[in-house]
Amino acid sequence: MKNFQQGTKIAALGLAAALALAGCASGAGDSPAASNPAAGGSFDFYAAASLTDVAPNLVDAYNAGHDPDINVSLNFGASSKLVGQINGGEKPGVLITADTQSIKALERPAEFNREADVAANNLVLVVPADSGITTVQDLAKAKTLAVCAPAVPCGRAANKYLATQKDLAAQMSEEADVRSVLTKVTSGQVDAGFVYATDAASAGDTVRGIALTGLAPNLYPLLVNKEADAAARDFAAWLHTEAAQDVLKKAGFDTP
Repeated sequence: MKNFQQGTKIAALGLAAALALAGCASGAGDSPAASNPAAGGSFDFYAAASLTDVAPNLVDAYNAGHDPDINVSLNFGASSKLVGQINGGEKPGVLITADTQSIKALERPAEFNREADVAANNLVLVVPADSGITTVQDLAKAKTLAVCAPAVPCGRAANKYLATQKDLAAQMSEEADVRSVLTKVTSGQVDAGFVYATDAASAGDTVRGIALTGLAPNLYPLLVNKEADAAARDFAAWLHTEAAQDVLKKAGFDTP
């Protein structure tokens, strides 16, 4: 009986070791996202308007490496508007704004953990593809110019740039967010507008983007609600992985 018990114990240890080795072997080729799947879940993701095109792609890319999928409710808008909604009592699991200044207006910042910035974006001058405005110096020719409102990140950046310009007589059209500025340009309602490089890219060959000098890129801070469930926290962590950064780069974002 004693010998039988010892043999059983040795066999059990051998089985445990074999299972451990099998687990290591099966996980060796897994991506970081696939090797640590969240157990499903749902949350609200509030994102700056300039993330309108790429945010659904980020969710799809995350779900491609995780089982079960997460359900994400996306809410896009000017960063100032999103912060205002949160100050009014809304509680998204994840928040990304289009600059770091916006989150300073949060009335209850202690409700969030601020993670590392996830992206960077550059402001550009955008004009219709057939426009006679081909350089920044030609901006003096513009009769109408669309910019974001001063409280919006793209508006803050545009006004900083415009303060350095002379002989600018264009009639200004202030818009709620960067996508509204882009629409004004693509529809021919204005001669030019200030948007992010990613927005210019999203419009394809209908517009031409003109690079600006002397402006630092806008950084996109990532905030996670401290009461958020595991799905929101895992998704936020995944945004810093190579897989997520590749999705952002394909959309025209830079690494912060």
